[in-house]
Amino acid sequence: MTADIPDVLLERYRLEELPPDEAARIADRLRRDETLRRRLEALDRSDAEIHRSGALDRIAERLPRVNPAPRRRFVILVAVPAAVAAMAVMAFIVAPRLETPAVSDGDRIKGLAPSLTVYRRTTQGSEMLADGAVARPGDLLRVGYRAAGKPYGLILSIDGRGSVTVHLPPHADRAAALKRDATVLLDEAYELDDAPQVERFYFITGDTPFAVAPIVEAARAAAANHTPPLALVLPRGLEQSTFSVQKEARP
Repeated sequence: MTADIPDVLLERYRLEELPPDEAARIADRLRRDETLRRRLEALDRSDAEIHRSGALDRIAERLPRVNPAPRRRFVILVAVPAAVAAMAVMAFIVAPRLETPAVSDGDRIKGLAPSLTVYRRTTQGSEMLADGAVARPGDLLRVGYRAAGKPYGLILSIDGRGSVTVHLPPHADRAAALKRDATVLLDEAYELDDAPQVERFYFITGDTPFAVAPIVEAARAAAANHTPPLALVLPRGLEQSTFSVQKEARP
């Protein structure tokens, strides 16, 4: 079983971003675990195919020239088939937690960067997940964000089938105006479907309002091989942070 080493850790191992002790642990497992080696080789092949196809270069060249799409066109872009994970109209209570004070500098917050937080519903209430945590089909997740002074943002996710879901704003053609609270939870929960491997969430932020449709187009192009990319190619001036859950099939 290699579920205790999610793809997000293997990707960081490939990029030599892990601490020495963690990298040594994965290297030792790779020597002994053929299944884990095949997963690493699959990530290598996927990365090579993306670069060989030139898809990232084409996206980078095209995005700055994309005009904001009208509302009806955007709805078509983000429409998700019924078989794909849907937004659940049920919400669940997340227990409050203490926040570390931050120093405000005008509209920006020193020492913080925009980030995502993900909670999972449990029989006792909820639990906060770590980046790369294992999740299962049917798990009900609630996504939150920390704007860290950024005024506008968009949250979307890509699953293991390459399907794109927009979580914020739910129905709009421009990025949402972000709240300044320490952590802001989205109104609706998100139920995971049985798409395999990784589900990755992306938090795109900017200092001015920006169109949603080009970001969705970039996400769909980057996920054409059914592998959520580590990062999206974005127009100049936008920033992003990500959060991943490793999908584990139910027996």
